[in-house]
Amino acid sequence: MSDLSLVQRIRQEMPATTAHVYFNTGTFGPTPNCVLQAMEKRLQEEHQQGRLGLWDATSALFDDARTRVAHLLNADKDEIALTGNTGEGMNIISYGINWQQGDEIITTNHEHHNALGPLGERPLLEAITNLVTPRTRLIVLSHVLWTTGVVLNISEVCAMGREFGIPILIDGAQSAGALSVDVKALGVDFYAIPGQKWLCGPDGTGALYVRRKAQSSVASTYVSFFSVKHEEGVEWELYENAQRFEMGGYHPAALAGQAAALQWLEKTVGYEWLFERIAALNIYAYTMLKSVPGLTMLTPKPMSGLLSFTLEGRDVKEVVMHLREKHNIYIRDIPAMKCLRVSTGFYNTEEDVDRLIEALKEC
Repeated sequence: MSDLSLVQRIRQEMPATTAHVYFNTGTFGPTPNCVLQAMEKRLQEEHQQGRLGLWDATSALFDDARTRVAHLLNADKDEIALTGNTGEGMNIISYGINWQQGDEIITTNHEHHNALGPLGERPLLEAITNLVTPRTRLIVLSHVLWTTGVVLNISEVCAMGREFGIPILIDGAQSAGALSVDVKALGVDFYAIPGQKWLCGPDGTGALYVRRKAQSSVASTYVSFFSVKHEEGVEWELYENAQRFEMGGYHPAALAGQAAALQWLEKTVGYEWLFERIAALNIYAYTMLKSVPGLTMLTPKPMSGLLSFTLEGRDVKEVVMHLREKHNIYIRDIPAMKCLRVSTGFYNTEEDVDRLIEALKEC
């Protein structure tokens, strides 16, 4: 199937991509039809049969979601805990460490993103290493900066962390589904992701990767029915894998939608094609945006699915509103940086980009 035919088929299965010129996957990805269908099917089953009668099906649903996330990240299924969002995964790890007074966390200051541009290359490792002290207990980084789309070289930091015995926690909100992520190759200890952004799933879905050898270093401060074993003769015992970190209470219909989205991305769209498509459109959009008078790029070069820029003399919120109301184009602003951000999704077309460029020239 040609790229054009595949894009057309994808857009037919994602109504929001034809209802609007949709450049905001970095906030909420458009959902394919299969997500709605899977969620409706599960809700109908619950309504007609009662939720207690679906326990085996629910367990299988959870297992399927873990399996598909593991495939996405090149992890083992027992290293995956299901979560409700990225923040939940980040908090599970942060609260699970036995902090003592004076302990330290190293992270980046996302209020100064222009200075962070070069951190996609050599300076990151040097900057982080220079901050390490004997009290450093955790290093927290984003794989892709949500403000500019800069991709940080986290593999080098992970290697340094292993050398110093410091675990690495990664926020994968803007990487999972936009870039090929191999947690084993990266050498990361913890990696939290959402389901509703680049993975095009429903709200209330996400996952946390916990490296097998790192699982015993984090306490399960959130414990639920799903994090403990239910075996005859076992009164109280946590699972010996990442499931021990699952909080429970997740909506089965949302999990059905999450699993359906992941299956669709893997089988129908294809991850390899998807990542290449996002990158190609990002390069095209980057090149075309530079032709807009008064536009200043904040993203140093195409690196992910995000591009950020400013328009001289224009209020960013007014630009967002103008594009939406006058041109049916959806982008967003980043208030802290007073800039605009575009997400190039695999479902977008070069014509979408051209429409955006012409609309920005009119602003």
